[in-house]
Amino acid sequence: MKTTAAIIAAFALAITSAITGAAPTAAAPAAAQPPAPNWYNVEVIVFKVVDPAAGADETWPADPGMPDWNGSVALNPPNSIGPAVPYQALSPVNEQLDEDWTRLKRSHNYQPLVHATWTQPALDRATAPAVRIGVPPSAVPAAATHPLPVTPAPSASTATTAPLQATLAYGDAKLSTTGPYLHFDLDLVLQGPPLNSNVPGAAISATALAPPASTAAMAAMPTFSLYRLRQDRRIDAGKTSYFDQPLFGAIVLVTPVRRPQ
Repeated sequence: MKTTAAIIAAFALAITSAITGAAPTAAAPAAAQPPAPNWYNVEVIVFKVVDPAAGADETWPADPGMPDWNGSVALNPPNSIGPAVPYQALSPVNEQLDEDWTRLKRSHNYQPLVHATWTQPALDRATAPAVRIGVPPSAVPAAATHPLPVTPAPSASTATTAPLQATLAYGDAKLSTTGPYLHFDLDLVLQGPPLNSNVPGAAISATALAPPASTAAMAAMPTFSLYRLRQDRRIDAGKTSYFDQPLFGAIVLVTPVRRPQ
């Protein structure tokens, strides 16, 4: 027979189970939630070198390849009402590189081409998407195959609301994180006049020995070439970074902002 103490213990256990709804078990640890990504405003100015002799001593590939502009993210239109959404263009009031744009515009050595500003979370480099910079001629309806009379885009905000307008430089940019560090990938091409090094040697010799070309043949000759700038590096938030090559370059500023609620 059960002793009085055993009966009391069993009764106490039954009461406890009835109150809790189940026998006491160890609580499973809650799954740790990854921290929310930090948000940043990103500003990019693309400019070209005006000096006609720039890059003349370089060897340029005839086919430098192309950035994946079509596969990159198109910026969402700016919206001053409500919280920001990822990869949203910002209005000119948020631009911090206005003085740099003005100095480039007044300079006799450089010409500003594209000014883009947007806000985004900084995701891991393996998963972060790239953002479209500028507009290639192929993205404009009925684009011509010859150099276009391009007017520099004043900002990304107008480019997202107005009809697409081709820019002399275009490509993609990606802000991401690698561990605790910020990383910036930039892949751009510039449409510019052909340099001698763009033409294969055989074509140069044949041209030199051949009689004057007909008008139709001259029209078929390429009237511009593409020059690529493809760089990536760690950057510091709040500090201006420069990406360049002999023909053109970019100024980049990444500024931390409070995450939208």
